[in-house]
Amino acid sequence: MAYPGDHDSPARNDDDFVEIDETWEDDGQLALTDEDDQLPWLEADEYEAEGGFDFRILVYAVLGLVVIGLLLAAIWYALRDSTDPELAPVGSTIEAPDQAYKQRPEDPGGAQVQGTGDQAFGVAEGRSTRGIIAQDDEVRPTIDRDQGEADGEDSAAAPASPPANRATGDQVYVQIGAFGSRADADAAWATASARYSTLSGMSHRVVEGDVNGATVFRLQAIAANRDTGDAACRAIRAAGGDCYIR
Repeated sequence: MAYPGDHDSPARNDDDFVEIDETWEDDGQLALTDEDDQLPWLEADEYEAEGGFDFRILVYAVLGLVVIGLLLAAIWYALRDSTDPELAPVGSTIEAPDQAYKQRPEDPGGAQVQGTGDQAFGVAEGRSTRGIIAQDDEVRPTIDRDQGEADGEDSAAAPASPPANRATGDQVYVQIGAFGSRADADAAWATASARYSTLSGMSHRVVEGDVNGATVFRLQAIAANRDTGDAACRAIRAAGGDCYIR
């Protein structure tokens, strides 16, 4: 091979260069059949597709909801009460009974004391109950004190006198009420005589009694006869009070 400046090498002409170029074009150049074809080593790497909505997530979510629904349905079916269907609400009203829904039982039970409340029910129903006046002439003191020695001195000083406001002849008693103490009975008489004009001019008495083991003080107006007592009691009832003849 001759190098430039080497005068010993034989000279080359232009025909030699033309022959070399033609040989390269025929043997070494790739044939491109399409204008759009590109060389493989000049191609860039393929980019992955941009991320979008993945329908697989939706499918998994739907399947999960279906599984949960089936599980809840199985639990409900296992726990439901199918033995008593009549307890299901129907929304209907309750039919009223033909008879009264409150009735006195045939056997109420409990201890029944003879005579308890009979007098109060009788007065409320308008019945007149006539009491029995005690025949004991002994006058009970209003305070607790030893009566032994004092009674002897009093009997020597003054003769015995009959108790005040005792029944004489045709007198009757219009009982107005019963109280827990004598003072309450006296105060009630002052109120009743001012409220009911029929009691004006009439005297009264307070009788101590025992009701079921409890001490009561009965306030009674003294009427001259039965007719006067009945008229006074009717007037008291007409004015809104209560009374009965004893």
